Amino acid sequence: MRAAAILASLMLLAGCTGGTDEHGADRAADSPEPTWSVACEAGRSPVEPIGDLELPCLGDEAPTAVGVRDGRPLVIVLWASWCPPCIEEAPEVEAFWQAHGDRIDVLGVDSADIRSKARWFAEDFDLTYPSVFDAEERIRIALGVPALPGIAFVSPDGTVAEVLSAPGVTAETLTRTAESAFGLELP
Repeated sequence: MRAAAILASLMLLAGCTGGTDEHGADRAADSPEPTWSVACEAGRSPVEPIGDLELPCLGDEAPTAVGVRDGRPLVIVLWASWCPPCIEEAPEVEAFWQAHGDRIDVLGVDSADIRSKARWFAEDFDLTYPSVFDAEERIRIALGVPALPGIAFVSPDGTVAEVLSAPGVTAETLTRTAESAFGLELP
């Protein structure tokens, strides 16, 4: 009985550290590095509780200011590859970005993660919006989000208009909240 418990524990540990993704693909056999690389935009103005913080772009590691640009509203999406609700929400956030990216910026913030795993996550979900890498969770802490996932709606003036910190958002929820937070009418 004790041997079975030890074997089960070892199998669980192997599952947590092995070379497979959440879909069971063997990453070592597929490619040594993910190919996902979405560049981050430059020229952003600070967000009130965050300040002039720069983080490395997840796609190309370029220093990126976390903030609004060109007077456009911004949705900051806090996520991580290890976060089960983030897995559920990833297609919803992408659908929101595809529907409204012409009027609203989306910036992902990969929090408390491992960069390569985050890039695999972004590749697996075909994310097309930029993300920055925040291993120390500076953005989550500054925004007062208790745990992942979290989404902040930032007005063009850099003030946070709304924060969602409960899991389970959909593209529809994001659209309704953006309309309310930014005073927009979205299709």
